[in-house]
Amino acid sequence: MKSFALLGDIEPIHRAGEHGGTGPIEFRRMLAADEFETNIDFLDVTTIPSGSTIGKHHHRGNEEVYFIASGTPLMRVDGEERRLSKGAIAVVRNDGWHELINDTPDPVEIFVVQVRR
Repeated sequence: MKSFALLGDIEPIHRAGEHGGTGPIEFRRMLAADEFETNIDFLDVTTIPSGSTIGKHHHRGNEEVYFIASGTPLMRVDGEERRLSKGAIAVVRNDGWHELINDTPDPVEIFVVQVRR
Protein backbone atom coordinates (compact mmCIF):
# COMPACT_ATOMS: atom_id res chain seq x y z
CA MET A 1 0.00 0.00 0.00
CA LYS A 2 1.20 3.54 -0.73
CA SER A 3 1.95 5.89 2.12
CA PHE A 4 2.01 9.65 2.52
CA ALA A 5 5.80 9.43 2.79
CA LEU A 6 5.96 8.20 -0.81
CA LEU A 7 3.92 11.10 -2.20
CA GLY A 8 6.85 12.39 -4.25
CA ASP A 9 7.05 9.03 -6.06
CA ILE A 10 3.45 9.10 -7.26
CA GLU A 11 3.11 10.03 -10.93
CA PRO A 12 1.08 13.23 -11.34
CA ILE A 13 -1.96 13.38 -13.62
CA HIS A 14 -2.13 16.73 -15.43
CA ARG A 15 -5.51 18.04 -16.55
CA ALA A 16 -6.30 21.41 -18.04
CA GLY A 17 -9.76 22.86 -17.54
CA GLU A 18 -10.86 20.29 -14.97
CA HIS A 19 -14.67 20.28 -14.79
CA GLY A 20 -14.84 23.39 -16.96
CA GLY A 21 -12.27 25.24 -14.87
CA THR A 22 -9.14 26.99 -16.06
CA GLY A 23 -5.46 26.21 -15.78
CA PRO A 24 -3.29 23.10 -15.43
CA ILE A 25 -4.60 21.22 -12.39
CA GLU A 26 -2.32 18.41 -11.17
CA PHE A 27 -3.60 15.31 -9.35
CA ARG A 28 -1.65 12.61 -7.56
CA ARG A 29 -3.84 9.57 -6.92
CA MET A 30 -2.62 8.38 -3.55
CA LEU A 31 -5.12 5.62 -2.88
CA ALA A 32 -7.87 4.18 -5.07
CA ALA A 33 -11.10 2.29 -4.34
CA ASP A 34 -9.47 -1.15 -4.41
CA GLU A 35 -7.14 -0.12 -1.58
CA PHE A 36 -9.98 0.54 0.89
CA GLU A 37 -12.43 -1.76 2.61
CA THR A 38 -15.05 1.01 2.66
CA ASN A 39 -16.96 3.03 0.09
CA ILE A 40 -14.12 5.48 -0.54
CA ASP A 41 -13.41 5.96 -4.25
CA PHE A 42 -10.08 7.72 -3.97
CA LEU A 43 -7.72 9.91 -2.01
CA ASP A 44 -5.84 12.49 -4.11
CA VAL A 45 -3.52 15.35 -3.48
CA THR A 46 -4.26 18.15 -5.93
CA THR A 47 -2.14 21.17 -6.81
CA ILE A 48 -3.96 24.21 -8.16
CA PRO A 49 -1.59 26.81 -9.66
CA SER A 50 -2.16 30.53 -9.21
CA GLY A 51 -4.93 31.78 -11.49
CA SER A 52 -6.49 28.32 -11.91
CA THR A 53 -9.98 27.09 -11.10
CA ILE A 54 -11.65 23.74 -10.64
CA GLY A 55 -14.92 24.59 -12.34
CA LYS A 56 -18.45 24.52 -11.04
CA HIS A 57 -19.94 21.04 -11.21
CA HIS A 58 -22.41 18.79 -9.40
CA HIS A 59 -21.59 15.73 -7.39
CA ARG A 60 -24.03 12.93 -8.09
CA GLY A 61 -23.82 9.70 -6.16
CA ASN A 62 -20.82 10.80 -4.14
CA GLU A 63 -19.48 13.35 -1.70
CA GLU A 64 -16.05 14.95 -1.59
CA VAL A 65 -14.10 16.27 1.35
CA TYR A 66 -11.35 18.83 0.78
CA PHE A 67 -8.53 19.25 3.31
CA ILE A 68 -6.51 22.39 2.62
CA ALA A 69 -2.79 21.60 2.94
CA SER A 70 -1.43 24.97 1.81
CA GLY A 71 -2.61 28.29 0.44
CA THR A 72 -5.83 30.24 0.83
CA PRO A 73 -8.20 29.32 -2.02
CA LEU A 74 -11.68 30.71 -2.49
CA MET A 75 -14.40 28.04 -2.46
CA ARG A 76 -18.03 28.23 -3.46
CA VAL A 77 -20.19 25.35 -2.25
CA ASP A 78 -23.92 25.38 -3.02
CA GLY A 79 -23.92 29.16 -3.41
CA GLU A 80 -21.97 29.89 -0.22
CA GLU A 81 -18.56 31.49 -0.69
CA ARG A 82 -15.71 31.44 1.79
CA ARG A 83 -11.96 31.86 1.90
CA LEU A 84 -10.24 28.70 3.11
CA SER A 85 -6.84 28.46 4.78
CA LYS A 86 -4.38 25.76 5.74
CA GLY A 87 -6.09 23.20 7.95
CA ALA A 88 -9.60 24.07 6.73
CA ILE A 89 -12.06 21.41 5.59
CA ALA A 90 -14.80 21.83 2.99
CA VAL A 91 -17.46 19.22 2.18
CA VAL A 92 -19.41 18.93 -1.07
CA ARG A 93 -22.47 16.79 -0.39
CA ASN A 94 -24.30 14.46 -2.75
CA ASP A 95 -26.03 16.51 -5.49
CA GLY A 96 -24.16 19.63 -4.36
CA TRP A 97 -21.96 21.78 -6.55
CA HIS A 98 -18.69 23.54 -5.99
CA GLU A 99 -16.07 25.75 -7.53
CA LEU A 100 -12.53 26.09 -6.16
CA ILE A 101 -10.56 29.17 -7.20
CA ASN A 102 -6.91 29.93 -6.57
CA ASP A 103 -6.81 33.71 -6.94
CA THR A 104 -3.63 33.96 -4.85
CA PRO A 105 -0.04 34.28 -6.13
CA ASP A 106 1.02 30.85 -4.78
CA PRO A 107 -0.06 27.30 -5.67
CA VAL A 108 -2.66 25.65 -3.43
CA GLU A 109 -2.42 22.01 -2.33
CA ILE A 110 -5.45 20.09 -1.13
CA PHE A 111 -6.23 16.50 -0.19
CA VAL A 112 -9.45 15.27 -1.75
CA VAL A 113 -11.37 12.23 -0.48
CA GLN A 114 -14.33 11.03 -2.54
CA VAL A 115 -16.92 8.81 -0.87
CA ARG A 116 -19.63 6.89 -2.74
CA ARG A 117 -23.15 7.38 -1.44
